[in-house]
Amino acid sequence: MERNGAIRIQAEAAEALAEWKEFFAHQVALKAKELARHSSQPGLITLNHYRQAAVIAAQSLAIEVQGTLSSDGRQEAA
Repeated sequence: MERNGAIRIQAEAAEALAEWKEFFAHQVALKAKELARHSSQPGLITLNHYRQAAVIAAQSLAIEVQGTLSSDGRQEAA
């Protein structure tokens, strides 16, 4: 790390982070809507729906990140 506390981020890394953030947010929104549709009040998305959706989206994100690792040439086949 540099003395002044500045950290440089590789453009490719910043791009991947932005894509993962977008993927996660999209997955949370979709899953929360789905959970609400199957609840007793289908027209109302609650904080609990978002919490449940975030856990599911986190699992999907982990799979997405692993897929990125295997497709960018940094992870070699066994």
